[in-house]
Amino acid sequence: MAGIGPSTSRVMQTETTLGLSSYQQKSISLYRGNCRPIRFEPPMLDFHEQPVGMPKMEKVYLHNPSSEETITLVSISATTSHFHASFFQNRKILPGGNTSFDVVFLARVVGNVENTLFINTSNHGVFTYQVFGVGVPNPYRLRPFLGARVPVNSSFSPIINIHNPHSEPLQVVEMYSSGGDLHLELPTGQQGGTRKLWEIPPYETKGVMRASFSSREADNHTAFIRIKTNASDSTEFIILPVEVEVTTAPGIYSSTEMLDFGTLRTQDLPKVLNLHLLNSGTKDVPITSIRPTPQNDAITVHFKPITLKASESKYTKVASISFDASKAKKPSQFSGKITVKAKEKSYSKLEIPYQAEVLDGYLGFDHAATLFHVRDSPADPVERPIYLTNTFSFAILIHDVLLPEEAKTMFKVHNFSKPVLILPNESGYIFTLLFMPSTSSMHIDNNILLITNASKFHLPVRVYTGFLDYFVLPPKIEERFIDFGVLSATEASNILFAIINSNPIELAIKSWHIIGDGLSIELVAVERGNRTTIISNLPEFEKSSLSDQSSVTLASGYFAVFRVKLTAKKLEGIHDGAIQITTDYEILTIPVKAVIAVGSLTCFPKHIVLPPSFPGKIVHQSLNIMNSFSQKVKIQQIRSLSEDVRFYYKRLRGNKEDLEPGKKSKIANIYFDPGLQCGDHCYAGLPFLSKSEPKVQPGVAMQEDMWDADWDLHQSLFKSWTGIKENSGHR
Repeated sequence: MAGIGPSTSRVMQTETTLGLSSYQQKSISLYRGNCRPIRFEPPMLDFHEQPVGMPKMEKVYLHNPSSEETITLVSISATTSHFHASFFQNRKILPGGNTSFDVVFLARVVGNVENTLFINTSNHGVFTYQVFGVGVPNPYRLRPFLGARVPVNSSFSPIINIHNPHSEPLQVVEMYSSGGDLHLELPTGQQGGTRKLWEIPPYETKGVMRASFSSREADNHTAFIRIKTNASDSTEFIILPVEVEVTTAPGIYSSTEMLDFGTLRTQDLPKVLNLHLLNSGTKDVPITSIRPTPQNDAITVHFKPITLKASESKYTKVASISFDASKAKKPSQFSGKITVKAKEKSYSKLEIPYQAEVLDGYLGFDHAATLFHVRDSPADPVERPIYLTNTFSFAILIHDVLLPEEAKTMFKVHNFSKPVLILPNESGYIFTLLFMPSTSSMHIDNNILLITNASKFHLPVRVYTGFLDYFVLPPKIEERFIDFGVLSATEASNILFAIINSNPIELAIKSWHIIGDGLSIELVAVERGNRTTIISNLPEFEKSSLSDQSSVTLASGYFAVFRVKLTAKKLEGIHDGAIQITTDYEILTIPVKAVIAVGSLTCFPKHIVLPPSFPGKIVHQSLNIMNSFSQKVKIQQIRSLSEDVRFYYKRLRGNKEDLEPGKKSKIANIYFDPGLQCGDHCYAGLPFLSKSEPKVQPGVAMQEDMWDADWDLHQSLFKSWTGIKENSGHR
């Protein structure tokens, strides 16, 4: 306790145990102020530790030991907002008489607080009285809203989040506000709701109310929020002060008085809060930098320079502030300020405090205990005891264990007698996990939820088959086998396929080889991703090769792409083969099919030469194919090998997908449209409003059937138009 010496402490231990009768018999007088005698009981007041926002009241007695003089009390005051004193029970203390007053300690911050109460009298000067207290964190993780600064006609609307530190649901039964400028409303904006909205599950944190403050008067405003829960007795309340400075000064303002990251554990993912600012000035102001002060490795600011518009009525998101508890190695990193600098000399820099409570530790467990392999044949149920090790500096109380929905068909929790307490740096049995294998192969990669006094923990539970997923890459329609279709006896063709490890464990692909003549296989790529990733990167895979590798290990969520090549040579007829990929869990066999025939496909014309064109004129040429094979050939796709968007094709209506043997078939028209590349920047276009009154509008493309003039006319128009552009100074 700051400011109290050993001798004083001994006095307190005896004095505070005295009743009023004992105190009146005491002969010791303490002199204060102008040395007029007055005696206090207790001689000084120590509230010891009290949670922030939870007031405690003590009574102080004053005794006038004089046998002749009456002491008249005028006022009592303090120089800090942590202590509040009531008025005296009696203003006059007759000779040998006494009176009393109440002192309330309402801690606003964590730490030691001490103060002096000044008691003014009419004729005996000023008496002083010492009070002490220590603020400790609020068990409901509530804090006062102090230091908010907003412009006139703006608002300050923080959410009131309440944490339930108990093993039973916490019910908020009352919540009141003082002052006409402070209103309470539901976080969702609804007008009313059921009691369920104010019920907080065990060890969880929930936003139950929004405190909305708005004022049109420039002044320092103070209000209070009083909260009562079903865990309180009839006299216990939580009191949250709300202090807001409303000002007319132009400047940059924050929507929150503090960035509160709450309670985090060192193994948690970084917590992200958004920073919203408002410019109340009359001119736009660029925000040039946002950084933590002092520098903090646990804080990351995601910010791009932005200009705040003048006189905006709404706050604008300007940055995201991330707190990574794993990088907070010392208490000095748990709090600080975010400094915002604006490119405006008349504006002072804006500083927004931030804070976080970091719990250093984790719950250790055997990862193999929650990993289960599903086999093809039915297996007996498996029971595994789950032990946890507590590395935190405080005891962990496990209140409940919840299974994910998808795991309830295969798992059950046995022998859990809640709650279970694990002392610091100790291990303990928590429950038994019963696994009932299903005959249907499926993967589960989810988490068992542990509800504890240190928030929720995720205990991974994983079920795997060890099997690989695979598919043949587009443009092949059939995904489950490799189909080369009909090939000429002199032709070679390539097809890509991918295998994906969706198991929650890594898989070693020990080998891959081919069954069948004319086939070869090589590894193309190994990357992290899913089916969408593979298809989007298809052009790169078509050019890649990792042919020097003969084995590979796929981590969970990774894929491998292979290239299969078939060289027909003299393999005329139906060709069947396979690709085999071997792991510890399976030999994956992918069928390979092809029909190899003597013959060829010949294009007519051999070279497609399109007539001259320009933006607005679409030209085309028909494409024919001669099938000299003795059987039908199926057309799967027509595509351009270039990236030129001006070329495209249209299949003919009613055209069959099969090319008849020994016949020439017209399969498509190949089009060239120059206007598809220049878009709205084409040099000319002549849309017709009517046939008799053509009008020229630059930059508008023409349809083919709207142009009746010949090529020479188009060329002359082109020369005329470009000449106009050159003469007018345009390029």
